Amino acid sequence: MIWKQGLDEQEQAEIRELAEACEEHDGIRLKLNWDMLQARPADQMNDVLYYKDGKLVAFLGIYIIIPAEAELSGMVHPDYRRQGMFMRMVEEACEQLSRRGPKEVIYICSRDSASGVAFLQRRGLPYAFSEYVMERKDADNAPLPSGQQREIHLREAGADDVTMLAELNRVGFGLPEQEAGDLATAALSPQEVTYIIESGGRAVGKLGVLLEGDAAFIYGFCMRPEERGHGLGRAALAGTIERLRRESNIARFQLEVAVSNERALGLYESCGFRRTNVIDYYKESLL
Repeated sequence: MIWKQGLDEQEQAEIRELAEACEEHDGIRLKLNWDMLQARPADQMNDVLYYKDGKLVAFLGIYIIIPAEAELSGMVHPDYRRQGMFMRMVEEACEQLSRRGPKEVIYICSRDSASGVAFLQRRGLPYAFSEYVMERKDADNAPLPSGQQREIHLREAGADDVTMLAELNRVGFGLPEQEAGDLATAALSPQEVTYIIESGGRAVGKLGVLLEGDAAFIYGFCMRPEERGHGLGRAALAGTIERLRRESNIARFQLEVAVSNERALGLYESCGFRRTNVIDYYKESLL
């Protein structure tokens, strides 16, 4: 078992090969946050690789977006399960995290992963919430909505917009001030682009985009409460899709939405997104 500070190209390739074997065997899609794996800070140990006979057979990744919580996601090759290696990896990760500051660990598990669900049940972890994974493919010829009552403008956010982004996180998601600020700072990393949605000369919402190959992952999409229901969010999403098509030749769009958020689910479906997976999240306190 090896803890890594950053992942080289060979290790990333081995993780992808392992993920493909697990996904094919289990009939699932794993959530491994590839953009973060490709840009790991060299001064932090965030990844655990488990080798047997020179072959990578298990992986666990730690993902910290805000200081208060850490997310864990990983897998074990089908031929090497029920040997206790994943439990050992998780226990070491939690021990390390207890010294680094996060107060909670969130476990990411595809609902269709029988082995993942069984592990979480053995660990006795409480269920927290679920998200739909949704995707839009231009090859499906799904139309985009057109027309809105007010004109919108998408402006790429910069370092001077952190305070504005924090405010939008706070009012749009109902987050505490500290968490809203942490998310605003994280959104300005080199791998991400955040657009501020403007209408009538003021910021009414925002959304973020991660690019990977021909796909774009849309995240952190929120509108001010008083601006909802007027078609601005739908127009902003459609405008973002058109912009990414034109500027980056993107043909596939992905996002995640809380199962309980029926308003957002309807908005995404109106823009051609369809549900492809369900991710369940479980929480464990480190205090």
